[in-house]
Amino acid sequence: MPISTLIAVGVGLAVLGVVVAYLATRTAGRRVAALRRNVHRLAGTAFPSWRWTERDDLPGLTNELSAITTRLRDRLDELTEERDRAGQVLDALDDGVLLLDGAGRLLVANPAARAWFGLPDDLRPGLPVKRVLGVPQVSALAEQAAETRAPVVGTFTLVFPEPRTLAMRAFPLADRGPTGRIVVTMADITQRRRLEVLRRDFVANASHELKTPVAAVRALAETLLTALPEDPESGRRFAERIGREAERLDALARDLLDLSRVERGTLDVEPVDLVGLAKEVAGGYADLAEERRIRLRAELQPQVSVRGDRAQLGLLLSNLLDNALRYTPARGTVYVRLDTAESRAVLQVADTGEGIPAGELPRVFERFYRVDKARARQTGGTGLGLAIVRHVAEAHGGTVRVESELGRGSTFTVALPVAGPPAS
Repeated sequence: MPISTLIAVGVGLAVLGVVVAYLATRTAGRRVAALRRNVHRLAGTAFPSWRWTERDDLPGLTNELSAITTRLRDRLDELTEERDRAGQVLDALDDGVLLLDGAGRLLVANPAARAWFGLPDDLRPGLPVKRVLGVPQVSALAEQAAETRAPVVGTFTLVFPEPRTLAMRAFPLADRGPTGRIVVTMADITQRRRLEVLRRDFVANASHELKTPVAAVRALAETLLTALPEDPESGRRFAERIGREAERLDALARDLLDLSRVERGTLDVEPVDLVGLAKEVAGGYADLAEERRIRLRAELQPQVSVRGDRAQLGLLLSNLLDNALRYTPARGTVYVRLDTAESRAVLQVADTGEGIPAGELPRVFERFYRVDKARARQTGGTGLGLAIVRHVAEAHGGTVRVESELGRGSTFTVALPVAGPPAS
């Protein structure tokens, strides 16, 4: 092959190499430019305050991308930690929390909500809330919150797995789009509602109990004014009845005040010699027992003491003795016993009275409850004594129970921790 031909071929190959190198460099440059734009966009989106420290060539972009990746990994770790912390807070809440999507599907339920509705721990998210919970009130409240784009409140009573009254609040999250998520929070107000009912019943019962003797006093006083000039003997009987009704009013007022003080929950805790206290209280009833021809016996183990409020413990024993003497007939016996068992002081007041029917035993410690209402009014009972006993025993961390048999009497047993009431 001639030299000229070889030169021409060499020149052609050189030109071709230059063209290929140019095209390759141009393509790589476009790719590097595209990569640079994408890296800038990523940094601007993820870290608006990001400041570039490297050149825009390929090694600089590589270093910058490595730094951004490190920052992204750190941020992801922070978000994961925040998510776990939020999950722990959600799990620790006493209130129930539900998260629903815009289509009414249940996404999240914390442990309190799962327990209230009887849901399994491995419940699959995304199921319709109406079918999962079995109550329409939750989904209805969530739908209302989604429509109004504002918080909505409501209350409903859950029957299964156990009766429970829940106060609900549904509010939309600040999500984009028409399918925003809804959070429903629920607070258990069952105990609050029960207390409200108890307060209403207490006021109604107290009003009724006060109304009866007040009406009797008024009627007797009017009759007394009429009968006294013409019939002094009848006037004397009416005056005696007025005195008895006044005593009932006085006893009711004292018991209401005692119950109010006991329920306030403040205790003046000190070492209390229960033996000395029992002798003192029982001694105060000795004359009444003798008047009613009832034997009052004390069986006290020596050196029994507790930490507690001496005045309230005396009130407890006084009410038990008053109750026993009130329902024990003449020639009966009332026993006061004191012993210890398993770091507890055990106080018993037993009588040989008429006893309590088995069906009435669970209710004898309720306020204003009387087994025999007619007999209680005749004897002057207010229906609050045993309620006071229960509250004092519970305030001291103790218990009270009753055992009874018709015609053979009743035994009330109070067990108190020797160490005193629990710390509040």
